[in-house]
Amino acid sequence: MAPRLDSSARRTLILDAALPLFARKGFAATTTKEIAQAAGVSEALIFKHFPSKASLYEAIFLSCIDNDPEYARLVALPPSAATLVQIVQALVSYFLFEVPAVPEERARQRLVLYGLLEDGELMRRVYDGLHERFHPAFTASVHAAEVGGDLAGGPVEAGTGMWMADHLCTMMAAVCLSERSLIAYSCDRRDLARQAIWFILRGLGMREEAIAAQEGSDRFPHAPFDALL
Repeated sequence: MAPRLDSSARRTLILDAALPLFARKGFAATTTKEIAQAAGVSEALIFKHFPSKASLYEAIFLSCIDNDPEYARLVALPPSAATLVQIVQALVSYFLFEVPAVPEERARQRLVLYGLLEDGELMRRVYDGLHERFHPAFTASVHAAEVGGDLAGGPVEAGTGMWMADHLCTMMAAVCLSERSLIAYSCDRRDLARQAIWFILRGLGMREEAIAAQEGSDRFPHAPFDALL
């Protein structure tokens, strides 16, 4: 007899079953009955864990962040130029390495595109959740870098800069969903990631010497890139 799953495991089972269905068919065309069948549970159990199909959709994106120890580590770091660099590197690493390499992440990225092509309201809720989770740490580090002289003030507001970085990385991931980039970049994936990090940080106003100092120290970690190459 299979062991009885606890509440957390059942919730994860439902999320894992819903992701490929939503990614393949979109939100509107996917029914909770189909999700229940794929998960091997009842529809009633789905609604015990998620008040609505929309909340299940939202959880597909946000629960993976809430359960990620790297996210917890990043937002616990003190605001600084070094923290800003690590947040940007984590963003680039996720979109340029994890999304193309991990089937579940590719499905999640396809779901983003579906959500944007539908009425957009579901993705608005997801983006609100992302704002709540990342905006405080990101903007605090931008301001700390400016106070410390590592970042020159300019026309790009910190919160807007966060979304610009996200939009850039989202689109770069989109052209790599087929596992082979649709764009013939003149460099390998690792150097592309490095250039994206520089592009974002320079766009935010970080001084070149400050970026170079972070890149040349152990505060500009390369391990996440190496692990995914």
